[in-house]
Amino acid sequence: MAEGLTTAGDFVLDLAEIITVDGSPVKVTANVLSVILFEDIENPFISGSISFNDGLNIQNLLPLIGQEVLKLRLRTPSFETEEMIIDSLFYINNLSTVLDVNTNNKILNFEFISIEAMENSRKSVSRTLRGTCASIVETLLRNDLKCSKDFFVDPTKDGRIILGTDVSPMKIIRDMTNEAISERHGSPTYMFFETLEGFHFRSLESLYKEKILMEYTSDGTGGHTPRKHGFSEVILELNKIRKVQKTNSNDSMADQNNGSYASTVITHDIFNKTYKETNYNYFESFKDERHINFFNGRGKQEPMIAKVALDDNGSTISDLPVKTFLLPVSFADIVSKQDGQYTNAITNDYKNIRGYDPDSFITKRTSMLNNYDAIAADIEVDGNTFIRAGNMVELNLPAQSAERMEEPDKVDRFYRGAFLIRNIKHSFTLSENENKHVMSLSCVSDCVDKEILGSEIDIVPKVYGKSKKINPLTINVNRLSDTNY
Repeated sequence: MAEGLTTAGDFVLDLAEIITVDGSPVKVTANVLSVILFEDIENPFISGSISFNDGLNIQNLLPLIGQEVLKLRLRTPSFETEEMIIDSLFYINNLSTVLDVNTNNKILNFEFISIEAMENSRKSVSRTLRGTCASIVETLLRNDLKCSKDFFVDPTKDGRIILGTDVSPMKIIRDMTNEAISERHGSPTYMFFETLEGFHFRSLESLYKEKILMEYTSDGTGGHTPRKHGFSEVILELNKIRKVQKTNSNDSMADQNNGSYASTVITHDIFNKTYKETNYNYFESFKDERHINFFNGRGKQEPMIAKVALDDNGSTISDLPVKTFLLPVSFADIVSKQDGQYTNAITNDYKNIRGYDPDSFITKRTSMLNNYDAIAADIEVDGNTFIRAGNMVELNLPAQSAERMEEPDKVDRFYRGAFLIRNIKHSFTLSENENKHVMSLSCVSDCVDKEILGSEIDIVPKVYGKSKKINPLTINVNRLSDTNY
């Protein structure tokens, strides 16, 4: 695999071409200084920037005004299959900076975005769409956004009818993403995003079950393998972490308020004049859900938080729902959840159309999407052109005090095993001496492989200083003052 790749982070820029507003192609490959590409599973489109020398004043001669098309082709030596090569078109949407180097040269920096992002900004949908959530998204992608890229989809169940009321295609796609339920996994955890491979409409479970592509670790050498006889172990260096920042997104107060661990949905059925209350409990639901370790890792999934008692009754954070959703529904058939909006006395052509049913998705989706990045590590590694946002990798980060670890492998209990790449920033830098590709990855996980034990008794002391007293006083402060009002 390493034939032709002599240095970790090496890359080849085969083409950088700008198609001007009059349709003329202008190659700037030899003038490029840097390229940045950004993918994020929470963002529907790719974005980036390109910088290059303009010693011929093409900015004024062509001119370049921020309405051009950019063609890019980059690759890592030895990785020659189509899916491992970056070969894409983008819209240049902004000339962000112009730096005058001297009287004969300047550096231009352009920002660019996906072709489909520009299409979305120009289109509106004012028609009826019918089908599953996945088929509606595909229709909007192919017909409205004119997308010719690959589309990776996790099929959804149940038919829907959507009326577009002069809204953008992405507005409807976002609605479908929020409400879609996986046909295979039965899960409402869909994400819609673009990578350099194409567009994805997939549940978290669909992403979790993909094979692990890279294994990243760090050691005392700062993320690089020492050279032997003048040569470095290139493949080993690709697996080494140059920089790492461990983060933890758990904020117990915020998470309790936003429904991460407990929530209630109350639905009012305006067709049948009834209401229903459904509760979600994180700890009770966790064992039946499929988290990242179910598909990868060590075969055991445990919650990221402890089941610790919060009162004398032994209630945990999942037993005390603070977040409540109040939503209307309309079911002609409560059992099949047939949409009551499309029912009449003559025909029943829409019996397979499922109505809006927040009971089936809103509480579970809220919890799993809020917690999918409970453990996060931002790492910097030598780059390659086949890693994408949404891929699976393995992290094994050493503990700070390894000699005090219970496990013999001395690996951090939170930063071990399978992780999902939430976003990725490719930074390509070109110079006369060396081309360097660096990737900044945000890697996330939603569980641990060993239970975090919590007390079954409230851990707040009954008496401690002025915070708790057996017989607290109520003091009238006016009696302590000589001032009369």
